[in-house]
This record gives sequence, C-alpha cells and structure tokens, in this order.
Amino acid sequence: MTDPTPTSNPRPRPTSGLRQLLIACALAWGPGATVPATAGTIVAVPPPPGRADVEVFFSPGGDTDRAIAGQIAAARQRVWLAGYYFTSATIARALAQAHARGVDVRVVLDGSQATQQYSSATYFHDHGVALWINARYPVMHHKFLIVDADTLGLGSMNFTRAGAQKNAENFNLFRRWPALVAPYAAEFERLAAESVRYRPGLRFDADGDAAVPAKSERPE
Repeated sequence: MTDPTPTSNPRPRPTSGLRQLLIACALAWGPGATVPATAGTIVAVPPPPGRADVEVFFSPGGDTDRAIAGQIAAARQRVWLAGYYFTSATIARALAQAHARGVDVRVVLDGSQATQQYSSATYFHDHGVALWINARYPVMHHKFLIVDADTLGLGSMNFTRAGAQKNAENFNLFRRWPALVAPYAAEFERLAAESVRYRPGLRFDADGDAAVPAKSERPE
C-alpha cells in the first residue's frame, strides 16, 4: 500500500509560527493532564515553557520535507525517527549527512519497509545509519522525529515525497519543549528494543519474527 495520489492539486497552504496552537496546548495539557507516553502507559506532560515555539505545515505545497531536513541539519546530539513509510530522498539524505558529522542518528520503520520497493532502508544501510525494523504490529504507524533534547516533529505525514508534495497532510515542529520530547524518546527506545536491526534480505514471518538469521543488535 502506498500513499494515494489525489486527483487534484489544491493551492499550497503553508503556515508557520502559530502561537495560538501553543496556547491551545497549554490549556489542553495543563497540570494534571496526560498524554500517551509508551504503549500501555500515560504520563503527565507540563505545559510548554514561555520560550517554546511551534511551526505548522500543511501539504501539499508546504515544503514540509525541506523543513524537516533543515531541522535535522541543525541537530547537534541526536536525531531519532520513527516512521511507517519512508521514501523521501530529501529527508534520507539529511539523516545520512547528520550521521556523517557524528550525530546519533537512529531510525525505526514499519516491517513493510524491509521489502517495500521504494523504501529508503537500503540507502540507510549503505550510509551507516542505524535502522531497526519493527514488525510486531499489524502496522507500526508512528510518524515522529526527535532532534536533540528539546525538539519534536510529528503529524499525519509519512516521510515520503507524496506525503510532502501531493497528499493532504500536516506536520508540526515543537521546539524548546523538553518535557514533550521525553515521552516520545521513551517510546522510540521501546520500539527499537523490540525491533530487528535491518540488513539487506531481512524477512519476517506471520508472527513478526525475523525469518532469516539477523544480528540481535539493539540500541544502548
């Protein structure tokens, strides 16, 4: 299954600097409110600090893939990404470049990406980017990005060219909000721990177990 291509191409609707969204988040996630953290658990997330900001993108036409690549280019310590479909050359290249300059780059993708024709899995493998494949669920449908300790990106958009340039999608970058990043980092580590390190030829059986021998590599 691939991202559907719409029959029409609506006018681009990029939007940025939406302070109103932060206000709404503060109201929704005030003291005592909860948001999902890892599977089966919830944790309280404090409201955003005064210095936090958010940038909101709508596809098609919002240059979302370039914005994501730009955020990756600004990373200094880590970039962790969990995604369902990943075929975006723009974002894949940014991740490989971040890895090459010493950033801790880790990727977890859905089980379909081990064999999907246009998946970026082989590209990541060839460029030394740490990639795990998660086949433990009917669909591993996450689409989020962690940059350093205080930036989180998430939305409906798959990390694909169609998601950025053709489909009706959204993606949001929350900056300078460490408390929001923390539960997503925990969820990423949980996903990676139950996944299999990618290598060419990797296949899974009906139970989500590797059907060919695979190295039992896990993130530290």
